[in-house]
Amino acid sequence: MKKMKLFCGILIGLMIFSSCSNDDDSNSDSNSIVGTWKAIKEVDVCSTGNEDVYDFDSCEQTGRTIFSENGTLSITEYDLENGNCEQYYSAIGTWSLSGNNLTVTTEGETNNPTFFELSNNVLRIGYYDADPNDPCDGGNLPSHYYTELVRVE
Repeated sequence: MKKMKLFCGILIGLMIFSSCSNDDDSNSDSNSIVGTWKAIKEVDVCSTGNEDVYDFDSCEQTGRTIFSENGTLSITEYDLENGNCEQYYSAIGTWSLSGNNLTVTTEGETNNPTFFELSNNVLRIGYYDADPNDPCDGGNLPSHYYTELVRVE
């Protein structure tokens, strides 16, 4: 459950911090955030450089994050509940880009992630984190965490 809450936070962050140019004219551009994405894993990068990886199951990968060219955003997330894959989160919002800073607003809340990578239809978005209550790699502090998404359309 902790991973799912973190995943939700990262997805919201995903909408906040990304990099693309405003003159992109194709959703198929591998370096544009515009498109439909599915989350495949969550990664905690430890201060030691080691990574703790949580691979999302097929139900969790049913969720989608859609960045539209007109600046709108749609997020749906799924989780396995009592043997059934059920939607547990849905949000509509907006996103904008200023330089390399992505801003995402959903449900009246604006977020700005601090970790972002976009390359070859793979999007990684998250936060730098040093929460001592969430140890990483045998008790070391996490350096940052992110959710990795792949383009599906």
